Amino acid sequence: MAIIKRNTELRPFYSGLLDDFFTSGMWPAGGEHHNMPALNVKEDDKQLILELRIPGMKKKDMHLEYKNGILTISGEVQEEKEEKEEKGKYLRREFSSYSFRRALELPEDKYNVAEAKAAYQDGILEITMPKNAETEKLHKTIEVK
Repeated sequence: MAIIKRNTELRPFYSGLLDDFFTSGMWPAGGEHHNMPALNVKEDDKQLILELRIPGMKKKDMHLEYKNGILTISGEVQEEKEEKEEKGKYLRREFSSYSFRRALELPEDKYNVAEAKAAYQDGILEITMPKNAETEKLHKTIEVK
């Protein structure tokens, strides 16, 4: 997956989510399914909240990592189902897996990633992180002498 750096001064990080969708998309192949979970983004003056819809996963199957301004959220589940005949022969055996990976640009100067928290309940992964206090940008008129 190619990560494209964007100027966050011009547009917020979530403006590229459609770009992420079209570059990652969904690829069913055989018994494997790669999916892009639905994402809600909420932001106010104090915090950023990311909600990902990931039904059927367990906490142990999810992985969150922040590195070089990029938050990567991924997970994988593998299942095996069997039905046997009375004589011990397999009537049906299925293998399947589900995995996802989502990368979001979160600039360290805007968000306090060190204080980020994640909780998973009822199929929703919620990641919250406080925003850093915005510093006023310096604007000064300099007199020419």
